[in-house]
Amino acid sequence: MDLSLIKKIMTSMAAIGKVEYRMHDKFIGLYRDGILFAKVHAEELYPFNNGVLVKVDHSLDEEAFNTELQKAYDDIL
Repeated sequence: MDLSLIKKIMTSMAAIGKVEYRMHDKFIGLYRDGILFAKVHAEELYPFNNGVLVKVDHSLDEEAFNTELQKAYDDIL
């Protein structure tokens, strides 16, 4: 797995709020209050956007990347 992507996700998560992660066989799930809001699979980030997983280009600048994660985090509840 691309460690720079993991570092970018974890840095972003620290600014968002309480986030849990769970390691599954084929992906890492990111959870808020036990509800899945994003997946990391095959070195790509897939947050939910209106109930659909959408691939986020991890070459986005930090602010745009954080915005995508924040939106998925906020929309889950």
